[in-house]
Amino acid sequence: MNRKSLFWDLTLKLEAFTHTVPVPFAVYYAIITQKMEPNHWKIFIALCLVFATGIGLLGTFIRHLLLKYLFAKIERMKLPNTGTSSLSKEELAYAKSVKILLFRYPLVEAIIIVIRWLSGVIPISLLFFYLVEYTPSVTRSAIFTFVMIAPISFVTYYFITENSIRNLFDLPQFQNIELQEKDIPKFNYFTRILVAFFSLAALPFVIFSYILYSLASGEIAVADPMIPIVTVSFIFIVPLVVCSYVVAKSVNEGLNETSRSLGELAKGNFNVIVNPRSSDDFAKQAFYLNSVIGTLKNMYQEIRDLNEGLEEKVTLRTDELNQSLLDLSKLKVQQDGDYFLIYQLLNPFAIKDISSKYFQVDHFLRQKKSFEYKNRKYEIGGDINISHTIHLNEQKYLLFVNADAMGKSMQGAGGALVFGSVFQSIVQRTKTDTRFQTLSPDEWLKSTFQELQLIFETFDGTMLVSLSLGLIAEATGKLFFLNAEHPMIVLFRNGKANYLFPTITYRKLGTLGANSAKEVNEFQLQPKDVLLIGSDGKDDLLSKNPEGEWEVLSEDENFLEIVESTGANLEDMIREIDSTGQVIDDISIIRISYKTE
Repeated sequence: MNRKSLFWDLTLKLEAFTHTVPVPFAVYYAIITQKMEPNHWKIFIALCLVFATGIGLLGTFIRHLLLKYLFAKIERMKLPNTGTSSLSKEELAYAKSVKILLFRYPLVEAIIIVIRWLSGVIPISLLFFYLVEYTPSVTRSAIFTFVMIAPISFVTYYFITENSIRNLFDLPQFQNIELQEKDIPKFNYFTRILVAFFSLAALPFVIFSYILYSLASGEIAVADPMIPIVTVSFIFIVPLVVCSYVVAKSVNEGLNETSRSLGELAKGNFNVIVNPRSSDDFAKQAFYLNSVIGTLKNMYQEIRDLNEGLEEKVTLRTDELNQSLLDLSKLKVQQDGDYFLIYQLLNPFAIKDISSKYFQVDHFLRQKKSFEYKNRKYEIGGDINISHTIHLNEQKYLLFVNADAMGKSMQGAGGALVFGSVFQSIVQRTKTDTRFQTLSPDEWLKSTFQELQLIFETFDGTMLVSLSLGLIAEATGKLFFLNAEHPMIVLFRNGKANYLFPTITYRKLGTLGANSAKEVNEFQLQPKDVLLIGSDGKDDLLSKNPEGEWEVLSEDENFLEIVESTGANLEDMIREIDSTGQVIDDISIIRISYKTE
């Protein structure tokens, strides 16, 4: 199909519809709803003829220019010799843009006809008011004319244009130009049918409504109201038939294309390609069909190849698997080396440096990720235990922190490494710089927490750490602590285990926009009290329920029962946890006993 034939085909169909349905509707509608003097009618009819002719010619000329522009872009496209691989990146991008433009052309024609009606109704009314006088019935007639004519014109122009340009997608320039589903403008059939029904309903509804209004107001220009009702009903048959035909034809074209492709596929022809030719649901189905056909084609080819040289394939695949295993083995050695380096960097930060007559501190740490390097087993993860003795305001304090960096293996270990290095630098600074030793316990905790938060904020929320951080006065046993979305500290006193519920908790370190620490939790310890500061791993256990199904047991009360049943003995607690279920996370616990043997 060349440009001239497409131009005349579109022009004859579109303009024939316009002058068969909307124009007679508008003319008859204007005649029966207006009461004017003969000389006023002459001016009104003259304006209608001039503008209708002018806008019709202008619309036809614009169609000529648009098609000329479209075909000029098509002619500039380079014909691929062997698929799209022979086209450069720029040529392929240009070809895709032209094909997308072809999908959008029907909408352009539909919008232009709406603009044409708008450009005719408004100027005719305004010029009539200027040349004659302002007439309310003309204003109402203009508004109702546009409302009833524009929707049916939009729908019919869109479907007629879409049906006429389908053959352009068969041009050699477009044969191997593939688009993504997201590139094609969407106008699905739910919307299409809804718009078509609305446009068909708007035509008689509007004109009958205005006829009734004209009858009630006495403005109708006919004596017998049945005459315009029968006339309008007769004229309405034409747009009903035309609109139904173009919608049905659009559906039929899509079904025929899909049926043809499925028929070829049923014959065993896997080289068939379904080309989307419209912006409807069939275009979406074309992508799915092409994907299915491609998959079937590959499967069929693989089966043929296997049947032709099965033994050779088995040998080749075996060699490939052996090579893959060798590559994986090399990668594992390299990975374990990286793990070992992280272990070496992280290990020095897990420090227990305590000098106390009243407190006994024990650490337990078992990371979930274990690896083997040079015939020795190691562990890395995101949990870390640290305890020190520091002096503040000439008072001796036991400092402890149990932290859990979010993420598994390397990510968690990276967070723990950053945390350990920063926290140890803060501790050493406190031990060596007298300026920091003048801080009170709550001031030291708040400033330390804030400094850690500022450090982890630089990672833009990709590295988060939960923690329990605290100080215990050596002389009085008073506990000062902060909690940042971490499991609560357990107090074991007089054979009963309970949680120390903080009055205020904070967001994880590294949380963007988190509030600074403004308040510190306090608690007075008594002789023989035992504190247990631990991570989530002590609670998150994989176990079987009574029905025999695996489930994650994650209830804080289970740990309290374990503490009570073991008398807060650290080794017994770990054995009890392991016997209850399978630990699925890093597990770390700091045990602090006060004034015990």
